[in-house]
Amino acid sequence: MFTSSAAAPADRLEIVANLRTALASVMTVTGYEFQNNGVIRLWGILLAPPDQAYRALRPRVEQMGYTPFLREYKDGASGHAGHEVLAVPGVVPRPSSNPTLNLILFVATVGSVILSGSVFSQTGQLDLGAGLAFAGSLLGVLVTHEMGHYLVGRLRGAPVSLPYFIPMPSILFGMFGFGTLGAVIVQREPFEDRRTLLEVGLAGPLAGFIVAVPLLAIGLALSTVKPFETPALGGAIYFGDSLLTGLIKVFVYGRYVPSAGMIEHPLYLGAWLGLLITGINLIPAGQLDGGHVAYAVLGQAARYLYYAMLVIFLGLTVFVSQSWLLWTVLLFLFGRNHPPALNQAARLEPQHYALALIGCLVLLLVFMPNPLWVA
Repeated sequence: MFTSSAAAPADRLEIVANLRTALASVMTVTGYEFQNNGVIRLWGILLAPPDQAYRALRPRVEQMGYTPFLREYKDGASGHAGHEVLAVPGVVPRPSSNPTLNLILFVATVGSVILSGSVFSQTGQLDLGAGLAFAGSLLGVLVTHEMGHYLVGRLRGAPVSLPYFIPMPSILFGMFGFGTLGAVIVQREPFEDRRTLLEVGLAGPLAGFIVAVPLLAIGLALSTVKPFETPALGGAIYFGDSLLTGLIKVFVYGRYVPSAGMIEHPLYLGAWLGLLITGINLIPAGQLDGGHVAYAVLGQAARYLYYAMLVIFLGLTVFVSQSWLLWTVLLFLFGRNHPPALNQAARLEPQHYALALIGCLVLLLVFMPNPLWVA
């Protein structure tokens, strides 16, 4: 029997009746209520697993002009547990994609990265070969990263866009310009469930990581070790190490060699920058890849991890490098909340927790506390 906290007008009762019909094959509805924001909440007992139930009910509810959110609930008064559907007014439009803009931005980014990388030659002069090596290495990591997101998203039925690469010529940032600010993939609507969120979120960093490791090793083999590890004067740029880059240096050279003791080959610098971007993306906050993973595993409790990350980045800014100030501000402004998945009732499986642990390990390996400094 339907229950409601207040009397409902006839038109709203008709909407509830239609929603009940839409849910009939997957859910026995035992109650409903109207909320002040226009959301209609229906609760009851699912007749199928959450993932199957949601995929069956979603198109029916969307035909009525509502977006359904499925989640577990527990009645505080009776202690009864079940599931509820929140029918939120409005349906997210699914615009058609136009790959022309993606292609234009990618070509511009390739040119920008080649130009920027041409300054990273061991001769200290503008070198197109160095630019091509740097661009091939960096874009190899970034393209693999973004296509990891895209391909897994498409396999899981998520309406993800092709990647939008962001060109940034070095002339705008002087010696700190690397030719790009990375790339983004537009998620046109909330993820269906936390499984999809975790798989798509981790696919990019893991794919890029697999490509970056051999490029790092090859780039180090092509780099030059100085006879004396004495920092140069006059505004030289030094590139910091992560645990991974330090280990690979030991593997290639038989000992650890800091940036001050070597002249990095552009191939190494491209892979190095790709790993730096990977590490930043794996930070467990907001809309970063790591934020997707954190929300998938912890749900709303991921906000406590966000607060911990904010404290860590404040510490890095004060005690390690002021270069983290921008990221601290961005985390404060945009990292706090993560949009909920549509189907919050579908639980993660053991392999998803294993993937999350792998993501944590990669973050520990590639994160650079002090990535760049000038001496």
